[in-house]
Amino acid sequence: MKASELIDLSDVLELMLDAVCVVDRFGRFVFVSAAFEDVFGYSPSEVIGQSMESMVFPEDKFKTTKVVETLLNGEIQPRFENRWIHKSGRIVHVLWSARWSEEHQVRIAVAHDITERKVMESRLVYMAAHDQLTGLPNRAFFLERLEEMLLRGRQNEKGFSPDVLFVDIDGFKQVNDNYGHGIGDKLLQLIAQRLQHCVGESGCVARQGGDEFLVLLGDDASASDALIIAQNMVLEISKPFDIEGLLFHVSASIGLSSGKNHVTTVLELIQQADLAMYQAKKLGGSQVSVFNAGD
Repeated sequence: MKASELIDLSDVLELMLDAVCVVDRFGRFVFVSAAFEDVFGYSPSEVIGQSMESMVFPEDKFKTTKVVETLLNGEIQPRFENRWIHKSGRIVHVLWSARWSEEHQVRIAVAHDITERKVMESRLVYMAAHDQLTGLPNRAFFLERLEEMLLRGRQNEKGFSPDVLFVDIDGFKQVNDNYGHGIGDKLLQLIAQRLQHCVGESGCVARQGGDEFLVLLGDDASASDALIIAQNMVLEISKPFDIEGLLFHVSASIGLSSGKNHVTTVLELIQQADLAMYQAKKLGGSQVSVFNAGD
């Protein structure tokens, strides 16, 4: 007896971890394997005769339709990713391998659940661009955003130029040295929250490192807006911080620089804001200093 005669195809499908789907020309399920329920939450009896499109994540329906069109033209899709909606409502990321059977007038596809991989990739991308302590974007992310904004400003007929604030916390080292890194870390987290609150949706706050922060103000912020925001930051940081029942007082020295200063690189703009920040410190701290190329 041949081996093929000993194997029932349905038994093989039952053992597969990936879901096998057969869909007719109109997008209706005519068969799904047992693993379909493991991947998407629906039993075979719940989906047979139902439209496949109803399960596709709305934002992925257009590109899925385009892939279906290529399949109907006889092209094989060895790797295609999209998102589906699980019966529970969560999103499932799926890697498909599919083809059209002209003889049987159906699409045959195998679905591999890659949700865990996608979540991990997303987490790694986030970690690479954000400071783990404060949750703020890091310096690398900030430089990329600033580069994009400078480029957009050069291409803008109105000649828009971004503003950068360099924020240094006065008195933080003393708190960190006297009360320990645990308190110091909590203080940095609270400072980050206040800075974000001052900026709102108009810009980007990033952690430069230590007790230094960078702020990029959005396209709609004028020079006067930038100065007002910076002065508000000084005011907010000067208010006491309550940590574990203790009140801590620090202040902020802030340097302001504008792309209108004929800068050519992001590092030049940040350096100007840095120099202005040191000028604010020399003047006693807890204030804003604006970079002036003539100084």
